[in-house]
Amino acid sequence: MKINRCVEAYVARKRVCGFIYTASGKILWRFARFVGNVSISSIKERHLDLFLTRNAVSNNTWRRYVSYLSKFFVYWYARRQMTYIPRAKQKPAIKSSFFPFVYTRSELRRLIDAIPACQRYPRCSMDADTFRTILLLVYGTGMRIGDVLRVSDSDIDLRQKTIHIQGASVQLSRDIPIGTDVERLLQQYLRKTHRVKFGSGKALFLTIGGNPVPYAVVRNSFHHLRRLAGVTRPASSYQPRIHDLRHTFAVHSIASWEHEGLSPERMLPILAAYMGNVNLEGFERYLELTPSSYKAQLDCLKMRPPLRAQVAKLIHRNSA
Repeated sequence: MKINRCVEAYVARKRVCGFIYTASGKILWRFARFVGNVSISSIKERHLDLFLTRNAVSNNTWRRYVSYLSKFFVYWYARRQMTYIPRAKQKPAIKSSFFPFVYTRSELRRLIDAIPACQRYPRCSMDADTFRTILLLVYGTGMRIGDVLRVSDSDIDLRQKTIHIQGASVQLSRDIPIGTDVERLLQQYLRKTHRVKFGSGKALFLTIGGNPVPYAVVRNSFHHLRRLAGVTRPASSYQPRIHDLRHTFAVHSIASWEHEGLSPERMLPILAAYMGNVNLEGFERYLELTPSSYKAQLDCLKMRPPLRAQVAKLIHRNSA
């Protein structure tokens, strides 16, 4: 049976079973065009290897392609159209050398000051007060931007000074305490005329039309805001993101412990519980990005010379 006919029948079967199977089907059709309209029984491991290595793809994309193709081959092997199931090699994971961008306080001030200019256009679906509160809440609590946008007004308890974070499961949901500054920020935002007119029982952050603020709106607005404020990472394809405000919260928190006489060994587990799902490797990265007062902790990490040089540059910039 020719592979084109196999892909057509397989995709049709998936859709009969209720699957949309658009993106996955495109990958199978791409593979069929790559190998030519040959018999499916002639497919070997070399075909898979050539298909997967023809272009540079990420580890996740590689594994996704392998998964789709493996299920496709299993389907036709069970129907005796293939004598065996070709197995593709898994792409080895490559450890990333990416370091998050840590905003200096002057850069944060420039971002906040540029918000009115960023949101002045009539086509903006999110007003300046909402955008400002979102950014300051991410920086003031270290919450993920997705968690911030999912918060409803009923999740805010200003009396107890807590925010309830809705996780993907009950185990991942948690209540976090907030400081006086964040409490005042939320209190002022909830009293804004724009927010009051939509009433309670809704998402905390609403568009001008009264709908929950989508992530795409925040992301696009932040890209524009960053350019207006002139906040960039020189000579890098990784430009500052809104998610880096979460990393900045962690680094600034660690940096403040020395002034308060707190032990990093005692405080790191507390920071982990507060931020949620942050492993030890993440903590080591945060320690590497703190000012030079934590040189002893950096020495304990026994970093390689190239990495140490990179960290030294980051420390010099972050302490500015």
